[in-house]
Amino acid sequence: MVSRKPLLDGGGSRAVLIGAGTFHDPELPDIPAVRTNLEDLRQVLTHPVHGLFEADHCQTLADPADQAAVGVALTAAVREAEDLLLVYYCGHGVLDETGALHFALTGTNAEHVGFSAVHVDLVKRMVGSARAKARVLLLDCCFSGQAVTVMSDRRRLALGQLDLTGTYTLTSTPANSLSHAPLGARNTAFTGALLNALREPGPLTLDEIHRHVDRELVGRGFPRPQRRSVGSAGNLTVTRGPIRPRQESRPATSPKKPPSAAAKTGRALLAMLPLALLQGSTYVPQEPGSFLDAPRIVAGVWQDEGNRRNGARSSYNEDAIKGLLRLAGFKEEIAFNKVPREQAMSTLMSGGAHIVGTLGIIPSREAVADFVGPLASSRLGVLVRRGEKGIEKPAHLSGRRVCTIAGSTTADSLEKTVNGAQIYLQKGFADCLTWLRRRAVDAIVGDRLTLAGIQLAERDDIQLVADIRFGPRESTGFAISKGDHDTCERLRIALQKYVGSKDWRNHFMERLPSKSDYVDGQPTLEEIDEMSCRARAAG
Repeated sequence: MVSRKPLLDGGGSRAVLIGAGTFHDPELPDIPAVRTNLEDLRQVLTHPVHGLFEADHCQTLADPADQAAVGVALTAAVREAEDLLLVYYCGHGVLDETGALHFALTGTNAEHVGFSAVHVDLVKRMVGSARAKARVLLLDCCFSGQAVTVMSDRRRLALGQLDLTGTYTLTSTPANSLSHAPLGARNTAFTGALLNALREPGPLTLDEIHRHVDRELVGRGFPRPQRRSVGSAGNLTVTRGPIRPRQESRPATSPKKPPSAAAKTGRALLAMLPLALLQGSTYVPQEPGSFLDAPRIVAGVWQDEGNRRNGARSSYNEDAIKGLLRLAGFKEEIAFNKVPREQAMSTLMSGGAHIVGTLGIIPSREAVADFVGPLASSRLGVLVRRGEKGIEKPAHLSGRRVCTIAGSTTADSLEKTVNGAQIYLQKGFADCLTWLRRRAVDAIVGDRLTLAGIQLAERDDIQLVADIRFGPRESTGFAISKGDHDTCERLRIALQKYVGSKDWRNHFMERLPSKSDYVDGQPTLEEIDEMSCRARAAG
């Protein structure tokens, strides 16, 4: 049974603080705040009055060059610790080609992770073999660059690979999130919140630290930490606290002092920031921080307008959202909120939907929402009445009456491509279809994938001209609320899997009118990386 009181025997406790913030490999960006993380955490843990550890029992390794340096420090601490063993690492978490987690060092080569970084199993074996009464592992690390794209399920990788026989595990993110290292800040986001918790009057137990870190990170828009716990390990304290005195002038009923300026500066370092006391574990459910962890998702979709077949859907709407969310690990209820396409963004912004699809990825929309995409890309096409003769290429639209959507880029492309077209603008394709059937216009111009969906819904009296493709290749994707980086990254990884799956092929091959549309429509993984989550910070 772990006591609620601090572990007072500092002489029997050992700490190893490891930080890799400078890297030779350009694939691993430097993290300047790592060095000050080490300095500040050591100062708190070894404070002469409030710290638990004696100064010579807290070893700091800044930018270790190889595994041997880490091994020597860990071996000594594991051998000597009798009361508390605390191991901290801050840097990049990287994966080898098998998906095994490693902790990057200054000399780590991203192409040869297994030979140049510290394997998680090595740390597990060493920490797990310690005879110390309590063992704590603090990890502040992220996956970067290519490592992110090869990880299919960050929740399982992070928690599963760290699942030692231990009593307490706190993970800063539910799954698939970036790390946060605020530009110019003294500390990374997680370590800054951890230091604020350790400096609070108290001292705080691990459970109280978890709640403090949770409030601070979530309040700043960062992912919510999760935990696993068994027994009373959450009552353990790792300092004698407080490091700073409570302000006497503050009324007893006033709220806690807000985070320091350095802790407020925010950007990104954290794919996985676990705080772990290693002994057995049972999952303790947390309040969802991402809508992907909620019991129900509302998805905004738009129908192909003007169709007479009740319930006919967009060419890639509900099926695509279902496929995407399934691959992102969501297995609960999906409710579809069908709205006019021109209201899709306002529905998202007003909270009427968690995700909206599918919409063109354009700067004006990216200014107010984050996009995951492209799901598909295509050029402009032409829809005419079935049996229409004389419109077989863009030039044949010259002198013709053409309907398209107001506020889109289609009219500009038409003016640049076709001389003399009479352009009529409507708010939606429903009105354009009405005009086409009444012969008030000769053709409808729009994205070929959208027009293909309308043709699928109508079938009988309209047709998409097979060989007309013009204008720039434009992309569609899914919009979510801006700033939800964790969810955006999870969806980006899921979209890469979806686009390469048979589901994407089945959904699109049955809807696209030609093989050329299919080939042109399927995005590459590089395009998804480039266009998704553009507001995300690098970690």
